[in-house]
Amino acid sequence: MITMDQFLQSIAMRLWPELKSYNEARRMVGTGEVISFLYTLPLSIGGIIWLIRLTDLNLIRQEWQLFLLLGGLLYLFTRLDYFIIFEIRPERYGSAKGSLAGMAQWTAAFLLGPSALWLSLLIETARYLVNLRANPSQGMRWDTARNLTHDLANYSLAYLAALTIYDHLGGHLPLRDLDPASILIGMAALGFHLAVFLLIWVVYLLYGFWTQYHLAGKQGLRALSLFILLALGLPNLAHPFAIQAAAIYNQHGWVAFLFFNSGLFLLALLARQLSWAAESSRQRTRQLEMLESLSRAIINSPPDASKLGELLEEHAPAMLPSARLVIALQPDQVMVKRPTDWEIDLRPIWSYCIRQKSSQVYLAKDPLPWQASSQDHDPVIVTPILDIEKGLPIGCIYVELRSLAQPWDRKAVNGLLPGLKTLADQIASALHQAQIYAETLNYQRTLQELKFAARIQSSLLPDEIPILPNWELAVTMLPARETSGDFFDFIPLAEGKIGLLIADVADKGIPAALYMALCRTLIRTYAVEYEDAAPDVVFFAVNERLLKDARLNLFVTAFYGILEPTSGLMTYCNAGHNPPYWFNHASHKVTALSPTGMPLGIEEDQIWKLTSIQIQAGDTLILYTDGIPDAHNPQGEFYREKRLVETAQTALHLPAQDLLIRILEDVQSFVGEEAQFDDITLMILRRNFPEEAAAP
Repeated sequence: MITMDQFLQSIAMRLWPELKSYNEARRMVGTGEVISFLYTLPLSIGGIIWLIRLTDLNLIRQEWQLFLLLGGLLYLFTRLDYFIIFEIRPERYGSAKGSLAGMAQWTAAFLLGPSALWLSLLIETARYLVNLRANPSQGMRWDTARNLTHDLANYSLAYLAALTIYDHLGGHLPLRDLDPASILIGMAALGFHLAVFLLIWVVYLLYGFWTQYHLAGKQGLRALSLFILLALGLPNLAHPFAIQAAAIYNQHGWVAFLFFNSGLFLLALLARQLSWAAESSRQRTRQLEMLESLSRAIINSPPDASKLGELLEEHAPAMLPSARLVIALQPDQVMVKRPTDWEIDLRPIWSYCIRQKSSQVYLAKDPLPWQASSQDHDPVIVTPILDIEKGLPIGCIYVELRSLAQPWDRKAVNGLLPGLKTLADQIASALHQAQIYAETLNYQRTLQELKFAARIQSSLLPDEIPILPNWELAVTMLPARETSGDFFDFIPLAEGKIGLLIADVADKGIPAALYMALCRTLIRTYAVEYEDAAPDVVFFAVNERLLKDARLNLFVTAFYGILEPTSGLMTYCNAGHNPPYWFNHASHKVTALSPTGMPLGIEEDQIWKLTSIQIQAGDTLILYTDGIPDAHNPQGEFYREKRLVETAQTALHLPAQDLLIRILEDVQSFVGEEAQFDDITLMILRRNFPEEAAAP
């Protein structure tokens, strides 16, 4: 015996044959789109016929200026919509959209009667025709068609029924006064409109609840209920203001009416900006969470990358809600494809991707370079996966962004690029680890682990020293063993600022190297994620994450300063690290930048004091790890900070690189034949006089 679900799906498949090839979830959602379209189509046709019978052409001719004004306001508020996007069930997202367009339409209806409803009908029909060409997929076209019939039924049938009730209750057209009786009658009409509006949507809603229960049980019904409440409630929130707007027009004229709507315009603009900001923040937070989770999973997975495909399947799709995603190392070596039943020819995309060195973005209006002729498409991102050592493409991440309420303009798409670049780097790093592991299988296990960790560490350090006008930077790191617990970094930040980092893990060998990799990744991640944040905020976030995720019982000392090259202002925090020395050229004074808090990874809820210095022309800043002051000679005597300062003072006239060499030579002279005991990292920052920088 055929079930109701099978009966509905058979109807839907006659109009949309591709549903047969979809998985169960997509087939059920698609069936809901088709059935909703079919039952609202006669409602919208009936409503339009009713509206045609009530349309007053003489009124339109007489009040054409008011029609144009209200139509302009309606179009403007339609463009300034606001939205909320949230997860209904895992990897299934919904979007609730609202605007002040309904308020503008009710204002027109209270002033001009049923004839004003043509404004929304024409605008929605025009939007449908535009979206029909912009949506290349059958799914998006059915979704757009279903929305159109619902909107047409609402703007004709629901509004006309409400206006009929308004007339029976004694309401006046045009609405003139704001006396209590007029307000109550107007609110009654709005309430009746909402009831009819819900009746139009009830079949789609009931089917949605049934689908959610069938696919996810009771788990997702609460989220779906909230989604429906917002999706249906947001468009109706502003309708009562139409009563006030209509009365203002009749009592005070055009000027007061436009002044009132200018305030609503600013409100709509603010709501739109807030929804953009909230969605951008949600996406970045989601990406950061998934990237951190993937990074930990890769670290804990076998080094031969045998589980990499499974890990990517688990974490990567969640970074990009409602998107089509392919991660491939070759056209026939696909690691991730979502949705799984998506048919795509990767060969032309692959040929294009392997010639790229950075992410490429193509909006829906842009032609795709791998297609011979221009075709409709969703916004596309192509990100190459670059080999760690050679910098050549070894894979490709291909994304097609399906539309939710958020419009995918260039700014919104570019906001996804940092996350995709980090994902590509993580994949490349994992593949690089697997390659190194395979190359060292023939060596003794201990030596293999040491070399593997050393190469991973070297890939994490900066490839080059940044060039800053009127500044000199020099740095070196000398591990005591194959691996090092020291690390440093140069982090480019917004507005030309640069982050200077030097740190030391309180251990040696493989554990320190692993902890160093985790700490360096966290500090750089939070420094870039919170570009406007001071070092104390970065240290707080890193400290909490270390204590939550790391279980090695290690800690790290670190000095992190943010330098503004143009002004010379450096804002810093010192987390229990050896105090850098600031040599002031003008005063010949040496200042130790003492710790402003305890090391990272010891105790939760710690804070670090934020301090700043003003580096003037001729000043020098020397940063180092404890491998220098703790270096000892055969007699057991330590080099100590005092000798470091004295050696530096005798060579401050030298360029930064020569000063660095002079200090290292003095350390080596002091140590003699004694073996290096601890890792040594030395960084020198010098601000030159402008004329020195300009000299050849």
